[in-house]
Amino acid sequence: MKNKPTKKTSETLDDDDPLDHEIDFSKSRPNPYWLGMVDRNCVRLLSKDLAEAFPDNAAVDDALRSVLHTHAAKAPKKISASTVAAPKPKKKARA
Repeated sequence: MKNKPTKKTSETLDDDDPLDHEIDFSKSRPNPYWLGMVDRNCVRLLSKDLAEAFPDNAAVDDALRSVLHTHAAKAPKKISASTVAAPKPKKKARA
């Protein structure tokens, strides 16, 4: 038996990576468990229309910071629940 390649190609690849010839990536699919591998506090999934509106992470960060800044300016000062709910002491009548 002669060792001939089973697939004849007329194109030559510029990349000499041997895995290109051994592994078929045409039927690959995304990993459904990838969120288990990353910090969920940092990853958010955007809808396609929002992803088109924000081209990169910096654009999303700037937009969210401006919303937080606007919200902080309009928010009233926080008062503790115990201060609001505590009954005021009644003044004693002087005789």
